Amino acid sequence: MKSLRIFACLASFGMASFGIAFAQQAPDEPRFEVASIKPSDPNPENPMFIGMTADGAMVKYTNITLRDCIRGAYRARDFQLIGPDWMTKARFEIDAKLPPGAAADQIPEMLRALLVERFKLEIRRDMKEQNVYALVVGSGGARLKPPELKADNNAPKALGPDGKPRDLMMFGNTPGGKFITAPSASVASLVGLMSRFTARPVIDMTGIEGLYEFKLIFAPEIDPGLPTVLVPGPNGAFTPADPAPSLSDAVKQYGLRLEARKAPIEMFTVVHLEKTPTEN
Repeated sequence: MKSLRIFACLASFGMASFGIAFAQQAPDEPRFEVASIKPSDPNPENPMFIGMTADGAMVKYTNITLRDCIRGAYRARDFQLIGPDWMTKARFEIDAKLPPGAAADQIPEMLRALLVERFKLEIRRDMKEQNVYALVVGSGGARLKPPELKADNNAPKALGPDGKPRDLMMFGNTPGGKFITAPSASVASLVGLMSRFTARPVIDMTGIEGLYEFKLIFAPEIDPGLPTVLVPGPNGAFTPADPAPSLSDAVKQYGLRLEARKAPIEMFTVVHLEKTPTEN
Protein backbone atom coordinates (compact mmCIF):
# COMPACT_ATOMS: atom_id res chain seq x y z
CA MET A 1 0.00 0.00 0.00
CA LYS A 2 1.61 3.19 -1.20
CA SER A 3 0.52 5.52 1.58
CA LEU A 4 1.87 3.21 4.27
CA ARG A 5 5.10 2.41 2.47
CA ILE A 6 4.34 -1.26 3.09
CA PHE A 7 5.63 -3.51 0.38
CA ALA A 8 3.48 -6.53 -0.32
CA CYS A 9 5.97 -8.68 -2.18
CA LEU A 10 5.41 -11.97 -0.38
CA ALA A 11 7.48 -14.32 -2.54
CA SER A 12 10.29 -16.17 -0.78
CA PHE A 13 13.54 -14.29 -1.20
CA GLY A 14 16.68 -13.22 0.63
CA MET A 15 16.60 -9.61 1.76
CA ALA A 16 19.69 -7.65 2.66
CA SER A 17 19.45 -5.38 5.67
CA PHE A 18 20.16 -1.75 5.00
CA GLY A 19 19.58 1.64 6.58
CA ILE A 20 19.83 5.23 5.45
CA ALA A 21 19.71 8.26 7.73
CA PHE A 22 17.96 11.39 6.44
CA ALA A 23 18.64 14.71 8.13
CA GLN A 24 18.05 17.37 5.48
CA GLN A 25 15.52 18.16 2.76
CA ALA A 26 16.48 19.03 -0.78
CA PRO A 27 16.11 22.77 -1.51
CA ASP A 28 13.35 22.18 -4.09
CA GLU A 29 11.13 20.07 -1.80
CA PRO A 30 7.91 21.74 -0.59
CA ARG A 31 7.91 23.73 2.64
CA PHE A 32 5.42 25.72 4.66
CA GLU A 33 5.78 29.45 4.12
CA VAL A 34 5.76 30.06 7.86
CA ALA A 35 4.87 27.96 10.89
CA SER A 36 4.13 28.57 14.57
CA ILE A 37 4.84 25.79 17.10
CA LYS A 38 3.57 26.17 20.66
CA PRO A 39 3.14 23.74 23.57
CA SER A 40 -0.42 22.47 24.06
CA ASP A 41 -2.37 23.30 27.20
CA PRO A 42 -0.99 20.84 29.79
CA ASN A 43 -4.30 20.77 31.69
CA PRO A 44 -5.07 17.02 32.04
CA GLU A 45 -8.82 17.77 31.98
CA ASN A 46 -8.58 18.92 28.37
CA PRO A 47 -9.31 16.24 25.75
CA MET A 48 -6.27 14.52 24.28
CA PHE A 49 -7.84 14.29 20.83
CA ILE A 50 -5.29 14.85 18.06
CA GLY A 51 -6.89 17.11 15.47
CA MET A 52 -5.82 18.25 12.02
CA THR A 53 -7.41 20.70 9.59
CA ALA A 54 -6.32 21.94 6.18
CA ASP A 55 -8.32 24.60 4.32
CA GLY A 56 -6.11 25.36 1.33
CA ALA A 57 -4.33 28.23 3.04
CA MET A 58 -3.48 26.93 6.52
CA VAL A 59 -2.75 23.59 8.15
CA LYS A 60 -3.41 23.20 11.87
CA TYR A 61 -2.39 20.35 14.16
CA THR A 62 -3.96 20.23 17.63
CA ASN A 63 -2.61 18.35 20.66
CA ILE A 64 -0.17 16.51 18.43
CA THR A 65 2.86 14.60 19.72
CA LEU A 66 6.19 14.41 17.95
CA ARG A 67 5.55 10.72 17.33
CA ASP A 68 2.34 11.56 15.50
CA CYS A 69 4.09 14.35 13.62
CA ILE A 70 6.66 11.87 12.33
CA ARG A 71 3.94 9.37 11.50
CA GLY A 72 2.12 11.97 9.41
CA ALA A 73 5.27 13.32 7.81
CA TYR A 74 6.37 9.90 6.56
CA ARG A 75 2.87 8.47 5.92
CA ALA A 76 3.79 5.70 8.36
CA ARG A 77 1.84 3.58 10.81
CA ASP A 78 2.61 3.66 14.53
CA PHE A 79 4.14 0.17 14.49
CA GLN A 80 6.64 1.33 11.86
CA LEU A 81 8.19 3.96 14.18
CA ILE A 82 11.09 3.31 16.56
CA GLY A 83 12.09 6.13 18.88
CA PRO A 84 12.35 7.33 22.49
CA ASP A 85 9.28 7.11 24.73
CA TRP A 86 9.31 10.85 25.39
CA MET A 87 8.11 11.47 21.80
CA THR A 88 4.59 10.63 23.03
CA LYS A 89 4.67 12.93 26.07
CA ALA A 90 4.86 16.57 25.00
CA ARG A 91 2.07 17.87 22.76
CA PHE A 92 2.10 20.86 20.45
CA GLU A 93 -0.16 23.24 18.55
CA ILE A 94 1.18 23.81 15.04
CA ASP A 95 -0.21 26.46 12.69
CA ALA A 96 1.43 26.49 9.26
CA LYS A 97 0.76 28.57 6.16
CA LEU A 98 0.70 26.76 2.83
CA PRO A 99 2.51 28.32 -0.14
CA PRO A 100 0.30 29.49 -3.04
CA GLY A 101 -0.82 26.64 -5.27
CA ALA A 102 0.23 23.93 -2.82
CA ALA A 103 -1.60 20.61 -3.06
CA ALA A 104 -2.88 18.63 -0.08
CA ASP A 105 -0.67 15.71 -1.14
CA GLN A 106 2.38 17.87 -0.37
CA ILE A 107 1.49 18.49 3.28
CA PRO A 108 3.41 15.46 4.64
CA GLU A 109 6.60 16.59 2.89
CA MET A 110 6.13 20.10 4.29
CA LEU A 111 5.67 18.70 7.80
CA ARG A 112 8.80 16.60 7.31
CA ALA A 113 10.81 19.71 6.37
CA LEU A 114 9.42 21.50 9.44
CA LEU A 115 10.51 18.67 11.74
CA VAL A 116 14.00 18.69 10.24
CA GLU A 117 14.33 22.46 10.53
CA ARG A 118 12.74 23.09 13.93
CA PHE A 119 13.33 19.77 15.80
CA LYS A 120 16.52 18.68 13.97
CA LEU A 121 14.94 15.33 13.07
CA GLU A 122 17.11 12.59 11.62
CA ILE A 123 15.50 9.33 10.47
CA ARG A 124 17.01 6.01 9.45
CA ARG A 125 14.91 3.82 7.16
CA ASP A 126 15.25 0.02 7.08
CA MET A 127 13.33 -2.94 5.69
CA LYS A 128 12.31 -5.64 8.17
CA GLU A 129 10.21 -8.76 7.65
CA GLN A 130 7.36 -8.91 10.16
CA ASN A 131 4.37 -11.04 11.07
CA VAL A 132 1.23 -9.21 9.97
CA TYR A 133 -2.44 -9.71 9.25
CA ALA A 134 -3.19 -8.87 5.63
CA LEU A 135 -6.69 -7.55 4.98
CA VAL A 136 -7.69 -8.85 1.55
CA VAL A 137 -10.85 -9.09 -0.56
CA GLY A 138 -12.72 -12.39 -0.19
CA SER A 139 -13.54 -14.71 -3.07
CA GLY A 140 -17.03 -13.26 -3.43
CA GLY A 141 -15.82 -9.66 -3.77
CA ALA A 142 -16.06 -6.71 -1.41
CA ARG A 143 -19.44 -5.59 -0.08
CA LEU A 144 -18.80 -2.05 1.13
CA LYS A 145 -21.38 0.63 1.86
CA PRO A 146 -20.72 4.24 0.81
CA PRO A 147 -21.06 6.77 3.65
CA GLU A 148 -24.53 8.18 4.26
CA LEU A 149 -23.22 11.36 5.87
CA LYS A 150 -22.41 14.26 3.60
CA ALA A 151 -18.91 15.66 3.79
CA ASP A 152 -18.65 18.40 6.42
CA ASN A 153 -15.43 20.35 6.17
CA ASN A 154 -16.21 22.10 9.47
CA ALA A 155 -16.48 18.83 11.43
CA PRO A 156 -13.50 17.85 13.62
CA LYS A 157 -10.82 15.94 11.75
CA ALA A 158 -7.95 13.70 12.79
CA LEU A 159 -4.56 12.90 11.29
CA GLY A 160 -5.01 10.25 8.60
CA PRO A 161 -2.61 7.50 7.48
CA ASP A 162 -1.72 9.55 4.40
CA GLY A 163 -0.71 12.56 6.49
CA LYS A 164 -3.89 14.47 5.60
CA PRO A 165 -7.08 15.12 7.61
CA ARG A 166 -9.59 12.26 7.93
CA ASP A 167 -13.08 12.00 9.43
CA LEU A 168 -13.37 10.79 13.01
CA MET A 169 -13.82 7.14 13.99
CA MET A 170 -15.11 5.82 17.33
CA PHE A 171 -13.93 2.76 19.22
CA GLY A 172 -14.32 1.27 22.68
CA ASN A 173 -15.91 -1.49 24.76
CA THR A 174 -19.38 -2.97 24.64
CA PRO A 175 -20.61 -5.55 27.19
CA GLY A 176 -19.89 -8.30 24.62
CA GLY A 177 -16.65 -7.12 23.03
CA LYS A 178 -15.05 -4.14 21.30
CA PHE A 179 -16.59 -1.86 18.71
CA ILE A 180 -15.37 0.28 15.83
CA THR A 181 -17.74 2.77 14.23
CA ALA A 182 -16.55 4.69 11.18
CA PRO A 183 -19.25 6.70 9.36
CA SER A 184 -16.85 7.66 6.56
CA ALA A 185 -13.42 6.04 6.48
CA SER A 186 -10.90 4.60 4.07
CA VAL A 187 -9.78 1.00 4.42
CA ALA A 188 -6.32 2.37 5.22
CA SER A 189 -7.74 4.27 8.22
CA LEU A 190 -9.76 1.24 9.31
CA VAL A 191 -6.78 -1.14 9.46
CA GLY A 192 -4.85 1.37 11.54
CA LEU A 193 -7.59 1.34 14.16
CA MET A 194 -8.06 -2.44 13.95
CA SER A 195 -4.39 -2.91 14.84
CA ARG A 196 -5.06 -1.57 18.35
CA PHE A 197 -6.85 -4.85 19.07
CA THR A 198 -4.69 -7.43 17.27
CA ALA A 199 -1.48 -9.25 18.20
CA ARG A 200 -0.06 -8.42 14.75
CA PRO A 201 -0.38 -5.15 12.84
CA VAL A 202 -3.06 -5.21 10.15
CA ILE A 203 -2.06 -3.99 6.69
CA ASP A 204 -4.35 -3.12 3.81
CA MET A 205 -3.85 -5.35 0.78
CA THR A 206 -7.35 -4.89 -0.66
CA GLY A 207 -6.43 -2.24 -3.22
CA ILE A 208 -9.73 -0.51 -2.38
CA GLU A 209 -9.82 3.28 -2.56
CA GLY A 210 -12.51 5.70 -1.40
CA LEU A 211 -14.56 6.21 1.78
CA TYR A 212 -17.04 3.74 3.28
CA GLU A 213 -19.15 3.12 6.38
CA PHE A 214 -17.93 0.49 8.83
CA LYS A 215 -19.56 -0.90 11.98
CA LEU A 216 -17.73 -3.75 13.72
CA ILE A 217 -18.31 -5.54 17.03
CA PHE A 218 -15.70 -8.19 17.80
CA ALA A 219 -13.66 -10.02 20.43
CA PRO A 220 -10.11 -8.57 20.50
CA GLU A 221 -6.84 -10.50 20.55
CA ILE A 222 -5.32 -7.88 22.87
CA ASP A 223 -7.06 -5.41 25.16
CA PRO A 224 -5.83 -1.77 25.10
CA GLY A 225 -7.77 -1.06 28.30
CA LEU A 226 -10.63 1.08 27.03
CA PRO A 227 -13.63 2.16 29.14
CA THR A 228 -16.90 0.35 28.50
CA VAL A 229 -19.37 2.23 26.30
CA LEU A 230 -22.90 0.98 25.68
CA VAL A 231 -23.68 0.99 21.97
CA PRO A 232 -27.15 0.05 20.69
CA GLY A 233 -27.35 -2.90 18.32
CA PRO A 234 -29.50 -3.20 15.18
CA ASN A 235 -32.66 -3.84 17.24
CA GLY A 236 -31.99 -0.94 19.60
CA ALA A 237 -30.81 -3.18 22.44
CA PHE A 238 -27.66 -2.24 24.30
CA THR A 239 -26.45 -5.76 25.13
CA PRO A 240 -25.49 -8.10 22.27
CA ALA A 241 -27.56 -11.31 22.29
CA ASP A 242 -24.57 -13.43 21.18
CA PRO A 243 -20.88 -13.41 22.08
CA ALA A 244 -18.86 -11.11 19.86
CA PRO A 245 -17.15 -12.82 16.89
CA SER A 246 -13.45 -12.63 16.21
CA LEU A 247 -12.24 -9.68 14.18
CA SER A 248 -11.51 -12.09 11.33
CA ASP A 249 -15.16 -13.16 11.31
CA ALA A 250 -16.45 -9.62 11.84
CA VAL A 251 -14.90 -8.26 8.61
CA LYS A 252 -16.53 -11.01 6.53
CA GLN A 253 -19.76 -8.98 6.46
CA TYR A 254 -17.92 -6.62 4.09
CA GLY A 255 -16.58 -9.37 1.84
CA LEU A 256 -13.12 -9.06 3.40
CA ARG A 257 -10.87 -11.50 5.22
CA LEU A 258 -7.76 -11.44 7.39
CA GLU A 259 -4.78 -13.64 6.55
CA ALA A 260 -1.73 -14.24 8.75
CA ARG A 261 1.38 -13.58 6.66
CA LYS A 262 4.95 -12.35 6.72
CA ALA A 263 5.73 -9.16 4.82
CA PRO A 264 8.74 -6.82 4.45
CA ILE A 265 7.87 -3.55 6.19
CA GLU A 266 9.69 -0.23 5.98
CA MET A 267 10.71 0.87 9.48
CA PHE A 268 11.54 4.43 10.57
CA THR A 269 14.09 4.82 13.40
CA VAL A 270 14.61 8.20 15.05
CA VAL A 271 18.37 8.83 15.09
CA HIS A 272 18.14 12.38 16.48
CA LEU A 273 15.28 14.61 17.64
CA GLU A 274 15.25 17.72 19.84
CA LYS A 275 12.61 17.92 22.58
CA THR A 276 12.15 21.66 22.11
CA PRO A 277 11.74 23.36 18.72
CA THR A 278 13.74 26.35 17.66
CA GLU A 279 11.93 29.65 18.20
CA ASN A 280 9.14 30.80 15.90
